[in-house]
Amino acid sequence: MKKRGAALSMLLASEVVAAAIILLLLLNHAARWSSTERPYQAYLAKDMALVIDSLYSSPGGNILVNYTQNASNYTVSINNENVLLYRKGPEIDDISRKFVKTETDKVIAKPLEKPNKIQFAKIDNKIIIDNQIRINLNTLSCDKTEGESLKDKKILVDPGYEKDNIKPSNETCSIANSFIFKLTNVWVNYPNIFSTRNLHEYDEDEGILSINCNDPSKSDKSPEADVIISFRTGKDNDITNNNIKAFIVSGSGKEKESRKLACLILNFILENKALDDTKITGVSIVPFDVEATDKDFPDGIKDKIFVMLEIGNTESDDGKELLKKIPELGDPISKGFIEYGK
Repeated sequence: MKKRGAALSMLLASEVVAAAIILLLLLNHAARWSSTERPYQAYLAKDMALVIDSLYSSPGGNILVNYTQNASNYTVSINNENVLLYRKGPEIDDISRKFVKTETDKVIAKPLEKPNKIQFAKIDNKIIIDNQIRINLNTLSCDKTEGESLKDKKILVDPGYEKDNIKPSNETCSIANSFIFKLTNVWVNYPNIFSTRNLHEYDEDEGILSINCNDPSKSDKSPEADVIISFRTGKDNDITNNNIKAFIVSGSGKEKESRKLACLILNFILENKALDDTKITGVSIVPFDVEATDKDFPDGIKDKIFVMLEIGNTESDDGKELLKKIPELGDPISKGFIEYGK
């Protein structure tokens, strides 16, 4: 009986010791948690995940959120699944929290080291996180339907005309050439690009295809184009306006396709950070009736994928500055063509 009592005492003593050790570990963990501000770190990770969840669930429209909590003691790293906060490094002292991702929306974020400011935005089907998001919330919601790639299509480039159709304006012709240069550098498919004006002969050594802006005559080539892109300068007596409009043919057999291409081009222009210092007051897609307009368009546009870009306002200083941005406009316009079939 004494042996049994002694054994029981030893068992109880060992349980007490084990309980004491566990308590010490918990207290140590709690002290470390408190001393390293991990509760706040965990709160920030969860809070940011909730912000992203709310952006995902927001119906329609573009949203910009200025994050008001202080995360300046941490590095913030966000991918398509979770928010990760750490001081020293991943897998050293990080805390992560998941958010509910979707199959269509994509997260665009880079690691932010000790950010004094964080902005979250939902633009179309993209969630963007950065210190400062330089993006126009007027970006358009483009048709999600898949379109056939334009890579192997015949593309007719119309640089526009000055009054009395003497010659293209220097600005629109240069923008058209920048577009051609950017597009052919990616696709390397010169034979499928034509123009309403004469082209310089393609030189295989130089690899340059361009419109001859000094030649006032129209091209005698009128291929059966699949896609037509036109360029014009805008004119508005209200000098506070500096808009970009994309005209498409209303009732065309390719109106839906034209609208999608116009939408992609305008969004890429608005998203181009090289144009951040240029005041663009708005963008819009404008359907028009071919029979009722007095605008000068290329022939045969009714049942083609057709977009005419009217860029800037030549009556305003902002518009004149915008029209000087030749490569900055040519690049996003070419990206619209490349993205169309993806």
